[in-house]
Amino acid sequence: MTLLWERLDDVDGVIGGTRFRLYPQTPELEGFSRPETVRVSPPPGSIGPGPFDGAMRVVDAVDKPEPYAFPYMPPYRGPVFPSAAPGPDGHFDHIPENSRQFLAAHMYGSVRFTLDVWEAYLGRPVAWYQPHDGFVVELVPEVGWDNAHAGIGFIETGGRVNNAGAYQPFALNFDVLAHEVGHTLLFSELGIPSIEGLTPQFLAFHESMSDLVALIATLHFESILDELIDDTAGNLYVLNFLSRIGELSHNEQIRIASNDAKMEDFALLRLSPEGEWIDPTGQGHKGHHLGQPLTGAIFDILVEIYQDGLAHRGLIPHDLDPRGWNPDSVAASLGRFQSAYEGSMSHHRAAFVDALIEARDVVGFALALTWQRLSPAHLSFARVAEAFLDVMAEIGQAHNLPAFAENFLERGIDVRDTRQIAMSPPRSAPYLVRWRWMRRRATEGRPDSMARATADVPAAYERVYGMFSHSFRLEM
Repeated sequence: MTLLWERLDDVDGVIGGTRFRLYPQTPELEGFSRPETVRVSPPPGSIGPGPFDGAMRVVDAVDKPEPYAFPYMPPYRGPVFPSAAPGPDGHFDHIPENSRQFLAAHMYGSVRFTLDVWEAYLGRPVAWYQPHDGFVVELVPEVGWDNAHAGIGFIETGGRVNNAGAYQPFALNFDVLAHEVGHTLLFSELGIPSIEGLTPQFLAFHESMSDLVALIATLHFESILDELIDDTAGNLYVLNFLSRIGELSHNEQIRIASNDAKMEDFALLRLSPEGEWIDPTGQGHKGHHLGQPLTGAIFDILVEIYQDGLAHRGLIPHDLDPRGWNPDSVAASLGRFQSAYEGSMSHHRAAFVDALIEARDVVGFALALTWQRLSPAHLSFARVAEAFLDVMAEIGQAHNLPAFAENFLERGIDVRDTRQIAMSPPRSAPYLVRWRWMRRRATEGRPDSMARATADVPAAYERVYGMFSHSFRLEM
């Protein structure tokens, strides 16, 4: 099994990077009780105690009573626990799982791993808001708080007791950490709208994309790829841990990516001038609920690309070819469909995994390029969908555009009827050839993310970020 960067001839140098051990899913889940060893991009010896790499520092605060909020901001100046330190070889994979220092190492490793994944798709390092001389992002692994959030110069997490009565620090939950990194990526790539240009769908877009950042990053763990194929017998429409964002136990999750939400379900949802969500239905819907149709459509597209890869590899019987099917149609034929998948997968497991990796990378790259084509001002899901489809047309997925567009339309997200198809390598071209073409095409004339940021970032960010509600993390 190889990761994205290994398949790209070690583009980002991760093969020789620093080792950390990370839980791909919460350790309470069967099959994930032991962390997986991964490598992050900074070379051994370049990450000091903390961990601290010059750009990010873990600050393990002792009894920090509350999360950062304007005007209370980093740096933290109170007492701290002893830092997680590298071993003599410069790696961090020696730290015992039951130690306080493992919490710090896991948080840093998860954030850096997620950044490595998405910097590979973006083709460059991520600018964290407006870095300047001496600017360091602070990672705080434990706050007295049942939540997690990201802000200018920090990511911090609390923890919660799940339904089984077990306390679970969010610093050990990769999904939660990757979701928070997703917010930082989006602010870096899109910038921040003015209050006049802020739309409810911008806030919902942030939540949706941050969930997808976590989902795609999770698919870069070897154990996840292996377990996912085994758990579903190759059929990703079976409810599984991949689609359960921020899973806390076997039966608890924050949101489900594979969902049937439609825009009409939230037609009455409004945002007040003060940034408060108003749901006349009394169901308490907020921005993360409004983002579910967009998340679901793109998850369906990922499955569509995966199924397309299986079909091109000859792994799906012709009479059960699910390309273009909607989830309801797949579910109606699930018995025959599952049996066919199991029979094929048992003989061609590696090809199933390879098809999943290809779908992961195509969607990840398409999302990264889509973000760079959007403006945060007056953002709508229709604009997101159209930019996403344009990107897909350019990177070799033109043959799937009707099915992709239908996925958006079924959710109530309008898209144009016609698309201008860009020239790209044929679908039959080797994957690595097409990937290199995508990377080259994306870097031609791409604007630097810093040029896109709002000029008065702190002031604008304070007002806009204050409208993000993370209370959904308490809801099951």
